[in-house]
Amino acid sequence: MAKTVKISCDNIEYNLETSKDITVLELALENDIDAPYSCQGGVCSTCLARVVKGSVTMDNNQILTDEEVEEGLVLTCQSRISSSHIEISYDDI
Repeated sequence: MAKTVKISCDNIEYNLETSKDITVLELALENDIDAPYSCQGGVCSTCLARVVKGSVTMDNNQILTDEEVEEGLVLTCQSRISSSHIEISYDDI
């Protein structure tokens, strides 16, 4: 089942669709979005973004506090889409 994903990065909104089981960062990079990232292992927090709508599941989280996660902050290199529609903002952090 295809999932719709809206990514805001550098004040540009991208509307995407995917049926792959990939991370938000992988989806962004596949679509030539200049999303910030570095280690891709969930430890540097360069790929930090906020879930505005919908939900994701992080494979690994060694850096964010429970409070930050409750506020919607995620590591996009570790975040897999777990709802039919999500909105992610790299700008609103």
